[in-house]
Amino acid sequence: MLKRPIAHLAIFIVFHQIMLLGFFFAMRSCENVKLSGEGRTHPIRKRNMVFRKGGQILPHLLPRLHLADTIAITFEYQKRDERNNTVTQWRTGDSTYCPVVVSAAVVRRLEAMGVSESDFIYKFKGNDGHTRDFDSATALRMLLGFISSINFKGLGLDPKRIGLRSLCLSAVMAMYLNGVPVYTIMLLGCWSSDAFLRYIRKQVESFGSGVSSKMIVTSRFLHVSHSTDLEDPRTSCNPASFTANMGMRSGGNINRNAFSVWA
Repeated sequence: MLKRPIAHLAIFIVFHQIMLLGFFFAMRSCENVKLSGEGRTHPIRKRNMVFRKGGQILPHLLPRLHLADTIAITFEYQKRDERNNTVTQWRTGDSTYCPVVVSAAVVRRLEAMGVSESDFIYKFKGNDGHTRDFDSATALRMLLGFISSINFKGLGLDPKRIGLRSLCLSAVMAMYLNGVPVYTIMLLGCWSSDAFLRYIRKQVESFGSGVSSKMIVTSRFLHVSHSTDLEDPRTSCNPASFTANMGMRSGGNINRNAFSVWA
């Protein structure tokens, strides 16, 4: 009677660990779950996870591994042929939503199974005692099940458009909406270009929060003439012909007529 609930709980624990770890490191599904086919990107292995406390590397067997300062994960090989790209995340202080805490839980699971340093993080023990892989089909099914269990309509979500790539999208949006600089997002997500921008959904309500207020803070700026400006086809007017005052008068009162210069 107890075997079925325990097995059921075990796979949910793996799901939680894999998804949360993937979120903090903006992982692609090929990096943290087992795909049906062989891909160019190498999934994360146990040996790729390094914990540090006070700058010193901690052994995986340390009981208080979850109290480390940082967790560094090395992505050995990615699809754009980049090798050994290491990304470090710090403790959040939260007992659950913390990259160090969840990484320590992953390592403890693997240590308890007695797997080697080269084994992948998606390994887990099934109800029959055999080692199994947490695959992409199972991950997607469980993710959709979770989305269906919450108020997805109130959040503007459509389960039909949810996929494992949504995890990476969520990571990018979480960083961007909370003021993480673009270059930091690129480094943490292992992007070598601005391709990650396609993950940012401008229709998200909080995307533009505070932007309009910031746009009227600087009351004046001087457009300095430069010869190349006049040759730029994107320039709709001669920048040397005026000193822009952003529609502001002294005292901060808006001069609405000044905005006609942009028409």
